[in-house]
Formats: sequence, structure tokens, C-alpha cells
Amino acid sequence: MVSHADAANSRNRQRRRSGRALSWAAAAVFVASGTAGAQVSLAVSPVRVELAVVPGQTKTDILTVQNLGEKPQHVRVSVADWYLTKDGTPVFVKAGKAPEFSMSEWVEVNPTELQIGPQGSQVLRYTVTVPAGVAAAGYRSAILVETVPEMVAGQTANVTYLNARIGVVLYNRVGTLPIMAEITDQQVVPDPANSGRLAVRLTLKNGGTSHYRFRGQSLVQDAEGKTVQTLTVSDAVVLPQSEREVFVPFEGPPPAGSYTVTSRLDVGLKELLEIVTRITPIAAPQ
Repeated sequence: MVSHADAANSRNRQRRRSGRALSWAAAAVFVASGTAGAQVSLAVSPVRVELAVVPGQTKTDILTVQNLGEKPQHVRVSVADWYLTKDGTPVFVKAGKAPEFSMSEWVEVNPTELQIGPQGSQVLRYTVTVPAGVAAAGYRSAILVETVPEMVAGQTANVTYLNARIGVVLYNRVGTLPIMAEITDQQVVPDPANSGRLAVRLTLKNGGTSHYRFRGQSLVQDAEGKTVQTLTVSDAVVLPQSEREVFVPFEGPPPAGSYTVTSRLDVGLKELLEIVTRITPIAAPQ
């Protein structure tokens, strides 16, 4: 049996509710090349920084870099641009490669290399200087903290090395900016992370010039209007002038017959965004 959304019964609307601040854990950890050596374990705190440095001003703050392993680690630090794919995967690129809403040129880090002993930690300072006359918008950058493998002289050429990289994302909101959030679509689809299961796929749009965050719930109701599943929409972010898809897994099989999915999201406004979709099963061909 296949399900499809009755588009005529899908609608966006807002209901009056109190808004609340949201948070998003934005660290992205990438593990490259396997190794036969010791395990690399690195941590950085915080993993996301929200700033409000005004044009013409400077702010300096710190990150704490920890070596959780049993061997010394040489760590290299750099500034990068970043963006999200439509499914929310973070992509880090060289500064200047993703210039829209980038503030990488405003960010300096010190030091750019660290030597951290086993189970040790060091402080990394960063400075954000916002140029005078910058237009009101939400800007972003990333600080990449990456281990540098120790190359052992005389080791065989086929040995690979473990490399850990953590991206700490920085946001800086300049000026007072409206949140321009919209749920553009809602479908029930196969869950890409769980074979044989279903998920609610929500598509959100950001028509503004600064990011917003969202979280909420998706209610699955049977034909009589009884809520049979309450699904959590986890915290996530939509970058400016972009779309984002999120998948909300079902907790079990859907109700028999027609049912309704109602999603309500808090995006930081006084009202929740809401979309309602009626799902009508289609009998398999005989």
C-alpha cells in the first residue's frame, strides 16, 4: 500500500502562541582516513557562537580545545566559509569560496597551531571585527580545528593516518531583522534512515537575510481525529535565502485508512507555523 498527500487539504497557517528562544548544536565532526595508530579524540567548546557585534566594533572571545586521547596532538586552526545542503549537511569550504553572507574576512584566530598533551586542553582566542557600513543581515563563518597526523620517519607508504576535524560555527546578526519563515511542503515518505519505515518530510523556506531556528511537533491523527503518534521535530536551522528539508520518523506503522499529519513549528515568532496534510492510502493494483 502506498500513501500520498491530498494537496487540496495541505495548508500553511499560523496559530497564536508564545515564541521562545531555540538552540542548535552546530558542531560538525569529520573523520578522514583510517589508521593503524592510536585513536584521535578531540573536543571543542562551545560548538556554536551567536554574536551581535555592530558595524565598527570588535569582540574577542575564546574556545577551549581538548585532547581526549592518550598521545600529544598537534592541532591546526583556520577560518572557513560554510553552508548547508538542502538535507542539512554542513559543508566547509575555503574562506572566500562561499561569499554570500560570509564574515570569514572579519575573523582572526590566535594561535593558528596548538600542541596539546594527553588529556590536556588549551584556549584558542578569536576576534571578530565588523567593518563600518556593513548592511543589516545575518553573517556566518566557521573556525576549523583539525589534528595534524604525526608522520613517522621510515614508516611504510601504505600506512594511513587518522585525522579529526571539528567545525565551530559563528553567526553575527547585524541590525534588527524580521524572521521570514514558511513551511512550503509536507509529505509522508519512506524514511531514508530506517528501511521499511515512514517519515514526515517537511520543507522550510527562509526568505529573509538572517538564519532562523525551529523545533516543534508533528501529530499523526486517525480518521476520527484521535492523535495516535506525537513526533518530535528536533532543533534545526534554516540559513538565509535557502530551503531546508527535515525528516521526522514515525514511531510505528501509520493508522489504517486515511489519516492527517499536523506539524507545528516554533521559529521564534509570536505564532507557531502550522501545516496540515491529509494522507489517503492508495490500494495496490490487483
